[in-house]
Amino acid sequence: MRLKHKYASVSAKTLGLSVAIAAGLMCSAAPAFADSVRLDYSVSHSKYGHIGSFSNTIDTEGQNTTVTTNENIAVKVIGITAYRQQAQRVEKWNGDKLTYFHAVTNINGKSTTVDGAAQGDHFQITSPTATEAPGNIRVADPWSPKLMNGDTLLMPDDGQVSKVQITPAQDTSVKVGGNDVPAKLYDIRFQGSAKHYQVWFDSSGTPVMFNQVDDKGTVTFTLNAKTPANPAIASR
Repeated sequence: MRLKHKYASVSAKTLGLSVAIAAGLMCSAAPAFADSVRLDYSVSHSKYGHIGSFSNTIDTEGQNTTVTTNENIAVKVIGITAYRQQAQRVEKWNGDKLTYFHAVTNINGKSTTVDGAAQGDHFQITSPTATEAPGNIRVADPWSPKLMNGDTLLMPDDGQVSKVQITPAQDTSVKVGGNDVPAKLYDIRFQGSAKHYQVWFDSSGTPVMFNQVDDKGTVTFTLNAKTPANPAIASR
């Protein structure tokens, strides 16, 4: 579902966003984190089978968390690439509040950049559809169960903002790597649309699987590796 918003027209807002983004870029240069983990996923489609890879590197220092995402998707039909998507993203969080976002997504050769920064009680987004969103906005990237609340999602590929309803967690299990893993399942429904997401978190709060379901089929992300991303942590 697309929500149309008016473009921000006040120059002060634009200046404030630029300053906040610049500050976020400077903060990203800090090398030390108390905890750092990389999650690697295999991506498959209900019709086309294996279509690519997805990874999140989660760096945490106190209340501050940086999530770096890399995505590489290619759908082939009779050996010919019919669809390709590559993306690199950075999210910065303070507790459960999104403070900074930057994404570059290339779909079939067309590149789209989405930037955003917290400004007071809202989150200002610069994208093809420039948007002012609520301050408690979530990103459609389920890296932590603490973000399974709220009713507004930022779609990282194009910067659209969508209203959703997130159901309370259900105790269940999910098959990962041939094993049944006890998990909590969240269902995320988009208002006015058949589109929805499903996310399974294990007992440690790691997203071991998530689905994107729409009228074109189901895309499934299955965890195949969880490793320390910081060599110093790996050697402890």
